[in-house]
Amino acid sequence: MLIGGFYSVDGGLLCAEPSGEDFDLRLSEGGYDLKIYTNNGRTASVYAMKHCADRMRHKKVLLPDYLCLSVISAMEWAGIAYDFYRVRADLTVDLADLCEKLTDDVGMIYLIHYFSVPQPAEVVRCLKETAASRDILIMEDITQALFSKDGERMGFGDYIVASTRKWFPMTDGGLLAIKDGNYGKLQTLESAYDESVYRELLISVVRMQYEMSPEMDKEPYLLFEKAANASRYQDLTPRRMTEASRTILFNTDLDVLMKKRIENFLYLYEQLAGLEQIEMLSRPLDLGGDYVPFGLTLLAEDRDGLYRHLVQRNIIPEIQWILPLEYYEPGEDAVYLSEHNLMLQCDQRYDLSQMKYVAEVIREYYE
Repeated sequence: MLIGGFYSVDGGLLCAEPSGEDFDLRLSEGGYDLKIYTNNGRTASVYAMKHCADRMRHKKVLLPDYLCLSVISAMEWAGIAYDFYRVRADLTVDLADLCEKLTDDVGMIYLIHYFSVPQPAEVVRCLKETAASRDILIMEDITQALFSKDGERMGFGDYIVASTRKWFPMTDGGLLAIKDGNYGKLQTLESAYDESVYRELLISVVRMQYEMSPEMDKEPYLLFEKAANASRYQDLTPRRMTEASRTILFNTDLDVLMKKRIENFLYLYEQLAGLEQIEMLSRPLDLGGDYVPFGLTLLAEDRDGLYRHLVQRNIIPEIQWILPLEYYEPGEDAVYLSEHNLMLQCDQRYDLSQMKYVAEVIREYYE
């Protein structure tokens, strides 16, 4: 089997009747009654920028310099100007740099909670004070922390956006939550189906071939993933989440999802933590289950060599992210993170036997 990469659609969940109609955000005790279910995380961001268009007129948004191209694409699609603040090597906001960038024309700060762990308390306090004193909006991107819970350090933004597609066996899916009392322009979502849904569905078909013939060359699979990723940047018109993906979203047993991810992460972390050739970028999990892992992320000097080694052995890791340098000049820390990180998926598709295999393959590379 392939470990990692895009999800295949879960036919069992798809065939059952939806068991709910509202996704419960664990990050807060409430305050986000209005949720918009879109086709992906970036169109959720576009919707949010359209919602606050009046407040953002002649304003710009500050983005972290460690980010995915899709975040920039969403701002450009929405017609919003942007600048960048720096993120440190430990994934925390560089507050000194952020404060220097707070010119009078800043209307929003875009904040990412990286790899399931929210930003530190001092960062959150600074952002709350800044937003209150300067009438600045805050957008929290919880794509990598969708199931994390921290009432003090998460769930304070005017907008919360996430890509649900990266957590569930679905072809599409994004979420926008708008803070109660944050009034703006509600948009009409377009038809759910586009090229990206088709490309994602093809992944399910292709993965079945690798289940039957694990020795197959992995390059064709990677090309299908590349095409699916590229299709999401072609059209960022906010669309509805497909009914199929909504069914899967609301039929998934979230307790099982969280339990499996935590178990797999803890095992893999324990197996790799003592390996001298890598550095753990992911932090140890709390014992209370408040932080649910997106994946296990490490830093390796020979990241690209390790990536190829894993792919050859049916493990498809992810790079978070290759920075879009044609748009801006990131700080040294963001560049280092981009050039050395590798994320290993430890989600609910797998059990400890697959995590054991991943750890063995990585140790094999360094022997």
